[in-house]
Amino acid sequence: MKKFFISFSCLFLLYITSFCQEWDNEGMPVRDLEGNVYRIIMTETGVWMANNLTTFKLNDGTPLKYIRNKEEWAKTKEPAYGFFNTDVKYAQTYGAIYNWYAVATGKLCPAGYHVPSLEEWDLILDYAGQSEKSQDNPSKLKEQGTSHWKAPNIGASNDIHFTALPAGFIGFFTDDAVAGTKTLWWTSTENKNGLDPGQKPTNAEIVGLSYNFKSKTMGTSPKEAALPVRCIANE
Repeated sequence: MKKFFISFSCLFLLYITSFCQEWDNEGMPVRDLEGNVYRIIMTETGVWMANNLTTFKLNDGTPLKYIRNKEEWAKTKEPAYGFFNTDVKYAQTYGAIYNWYAVATGKLCPAGYHVPSLEEWDLILDYAGQSEKSQDNPSKLKEQGTSHWKAPNIGASNDIHFTALPAGFIGFFTDDAVAGTKTLWWTSTENKNGLDPGQKPTNAEIVGLSYNFKSKTMGTSPKEAALPVRCIANE
C-alpha cells in the first residue's frame, strides 16, 4: 500500500508539473464592464490579453456607436464598434472590430489595460516567447491548425497561448480580409511620417499576421478603418 501511495503521488506530481509547465504563463482572467471574460498570459514583454476585445462601451461606461456597413465606417469620426461581415456571432470567437477613434479615447480596454503601442507590438511579435528575435517568430503567436486559419497556416505553434485568430477587418487601402486568411490589429501609435508642422495624422500604425507566411505584417491605415484590438496591462 505504501509503495502504491508513493507511486500514485509521483504520478500526480508529474501530472501537475506537466500541467503547470503547459500553462505557466496563464494569469487570472480579466472581465470588462459588460461581463466579457478575457484570458491573460504573462510574457517577458508584458501581461497580454489572449483574446480580442469584445466590449461595446468604454471602461467608464460610455457606449460606443454601432456601425453596420463599410460606407458608415468611412464617414464616422467618433468612437465606434461593429462586427466583421456584420455578424454578431462572429464576435463570440474573433472579437469585435473598432475604428481608431475608439482606440484614441484611452478607455477602450478594461481598467488597468491599454491598447499596445507599435513598440509594444513589435516586442511580442519579434520574440513571440523565443529567446532571440527572428523573422519566423511572429507566426508562433497564431493558433495551430486549420479550425479557424486557412491552410497551410505556416509557422503556427501558439507557444505562449497568444491564440491569434484570423479576425478579419474592414480597410480602405485593400479589400476586406477573406475569412481565415489574415488578422490586423490597431496600435495606439499614430503615423506622423511626412507630415507638415501642425498637420494632424489621419492614419495610425497597424500590425498583423497571415495564414501563408511567417513574418509579421506592418503598415498604416486610415483611422476610419475597423480592426480588432488586443490589450496589454499598464506597467
